[in-house]
Amino acid sequence: LLNINPYVGAGSDRLGIGGVLNYKTIYTKALFSWKTELLINLTTQRIGSGVVSPTSSQKIPFEKALDQFNVNTNFAYKLNSSSAWAYSLDLGLRTQVLNSYIDSASSKVYLKEIKEGNYNTSLVSKIFSPALITLAPGIQYAKGSKWNFFLSPVAGQILFISDQNIANLGVHGTSLKEGSTTEYEKSKFMLGALAKVGYANTYFGKLNVGSALSLYSDYLDQPQNIDVIWTNSFAIEILKGLNLGIHADLYYDHNKLNSISNSNAVGGVSGLGRRVNFIEQVLLNYTRNF
Repeated sequence: LLNINPYVGAGSDRLGIGGVLNYKTIYTKALFSWKTELLINLTTQRIGSGVVSPTSSQKIPFEKALDQFNVNTNFAYKLNSSSAWAYSLDLGLRTQVLNSYIDSASSKVYLKEIKEGNYNTSLVSKIFSPALITLAPGIQYAKGSKWNFFLSPVAGQILFISDQNIANLGVHGTSLKEGSTTEYEKSKFMLGALAKVGYANTYFGKLNVGSALSLYSDYLDQPQNIDVIWTNSFAIEILKGLNLGIHADLYYDHNKLNSISNSNAVGGVSGLGRRVNFIEQVLLNYTRNF
């Protein structure tokens, strides 16, 4: 969205930029298959223009709305040529691309550090701070191309924070170091059960529907608290390769804190806590098969 010189009462100067890159590869040979998916999802906006105060040359910063960098790869080897079951190994990485700076007053997240005017931002996250790495051997069931199921009873996960200062914020899921009241661990090892189920189908030749649910329980730390990732996509083909789509995703991780959305709070955020993260996007997609 670009809005310059709006009429009085018709909005503010605004510049919004965003995009999604979703790349998938599938390789099969005899009983072996290898699937990889890369997702980069970035959205940012700037409301207003000019400088942050009359005595400053610092421009109003861009806010970060969404930042995801996810890679998942799966290896599978069928029991035999007619079987829907396969031995499988699932590998994953979840992190972000750009630095995030949180404002102490509004709790909004910006793309740069500013300590002028009404802004007082500090670094809260960046690439590999945090990052979640998954290694999960298990079994996979795939009957046809619509449904697939994966289960690992010994799925390992490592939560890694490369920056000690970011780890010390205590909001990304690691624990305090033994004997310290201010310094947090930079990593956390988890061992648990991972279950995934996915569905994909095309209706009426033009409507593409996809859904994927991932559930993880950590045996080593409160296994009753299930981490949830549920992604959904609906897209209708307008022209060949061009689709209008809606993405609606849910995330929950009991070890991590969320900015609590509150329409009655200053800046729309009322502190930090455990909440379900819901993301909805309307996208114009171009798809090409190689």
